Amino acid sequence: MFRAPKNAISTSISRRKFLELGGGAATALGVGSVAVGMNSMIIRRPAYAQSSDAAKWRQYEGSKLVFMSENTPPSFAIRDNLKEFYDLTGITVEILTDDLPVVQQKIGIDLRGGQADYQLNYIQDKPIGSPFADFYEDLTNYTKDDTLPQDSDGYGEDAWFDNFLRACGEYYVPGRIVAFPYDCAVACTFYRQDLFESLTKDFEADHGYRMEFTEDTTWKQVQEFAAFFTKLRNGGREDIPYGYGQHHGSFAWTSHLDIQRMLFSHGRWNEFDIDDKLGSKTPGPTNWGDEQSVLIMQKYKEQADVSHPDNLANGTLQLNTAYAAGDIAIQVQYHEFCASVEDEKNSRAGGGKTAYAPCPKGEKSWVVGNGDVVNGTNCGIGGIGINSAASEDLRRAAYLFAVWSVSKSTQLNVLKKLGGTPTRPSVLAEPDVQAARKRPSSMPNALTFDAVYDYGIKDPHFVLGPKIPEANEYYSILLGELQSMVAGQKSPEEACNGIKIQLDDLHDI
Repeated sequence: MFRAPKNAISTSISRRKFLELGGGAATALGVGSVAVGMNSMIIRRPAYAQSSDAAKWRQYEGSKLVFMSENTPPSFAIRDNLKEFYDLTGITVEILTDDLPVVQQKIGIDLRGGQADYQLNYIQDKPIGSPFADFYEDLTNYTKDDTLPQDSDGYGEDAWFDNFLRACGEYYVPGRIVAFPYDCAVACTFYRQDLFESLTKDFEADHGYRMEFTEDTTWKQVQEFAAFFTKLRNGGREDIPYGYGQHHGSFAWTSHLDIQRMLFSHGRWNEFDIDDKLGSKTPGPTNWGDEQSVLIMQKYKEQADVSHPDNLANGTLQLNTAYAAGDIAIQVQYHEFCASVEDEKNSRAGGGKTAYAPCPKGEKSWVVGNGDVVNGTNCGIGGIGINSAASEDLRRAAYLFAVWSVSKSTQLNVLKKLGGTPTRPSVLAEPDVQAARKRPSSMPNALTFDAVYDYGIKDPHFVLGPKIPEANEYYSILLGELQSMVAGQKSPEEACNGIKIQLDDLHDI
């Protein structure tokens, strides 16, 4: 779809020559503009290695880009602050946001169709990155380009938090980076510290130990906490919340993340024998159905039985709503939700009632063999990447926005405005961010940083995969079997074997 703006090169040359030149026409003919894709426009003013940084930033002044993103806090905050990017570059950016499943569908259609309507994509590591990695531009082609402005913090692995660059940027081929870490949602434990303190004597009387949460609190203890709270609630104590809530609902990926944490905590169990962070297009037979997976599925079912009664309907958003409403005492949730929980106007769990800790640790007696017990921590690391079907100039202009959107200054601004989740450690080094890690906090999400950045994302606790092209098909298989088991329609062993049969069939095993 083409639109002819003023001084468009398509009006100054023949249509045949214009079509021959394609997306590189503006560069070939000097300053000019071409409308491309959905509402996009590209204008090029050549910049050189010896040009000033200001000139490099403004080499695509007058252009327009389209960014398709999940409706995450950083995207909202950046959208509200686009004037800063426009003032720096003269580039207009249209940010389109929607729920992740919708974004995944729209991006997939655009990528496979080779249209490049969305030059910039939000690349959530597994649901989008794993199936579509080959459609994205290798950003290392631009990090070395001295005609483009570059971030002084750099783009190597040490410029981001542990594991983040590999999580959202690297798929199947070592060293090929298709996305910069843009935002993150890392799992940690939210729990009602006020209720733990007021009820611990009653709990101790039954169990012989204090009801408290530390990095050594095990999944077995969480199950005992959950049963204690739920027993009180079912016994008529309507002022007491249910003990725990699992992530089910209709979005299969978050259900996978929920069971994955428990599985990995016990012996660092993984679905496939592949590099967890790099992934594989040929993962081979799955480990589902082995003795360890069956045991943990049994424990997962036992936990479901003492959880919130709407367990099967509660996805991630619904679960956090129930927690904020005071209906759940413990949730393993993503740290980007902290700001909403701490909002005293809309949350019964705010005002210092909630504390944050790493994900629960594995229970040694639940490990088959001699495997390690860890605080299994997983995440969604959302990257920002560039559709490789876009013209060269569109890709270069898109790179300017990608670099700006993940810069320290932008991430710090997002954190202050909407409770974002930084991906650069340099943001945490700021004195006001350090201060916000303690109550009272001007940046509530910072209250989770000890549990997330200082502990959970570090090896051996961090689990990422599986990065496989058929990731979304796998999640659908898993959700169906998991919900059937939680509903009591299948045994843990039947569910595990059902996953194995379908997953191996998916990979022609």
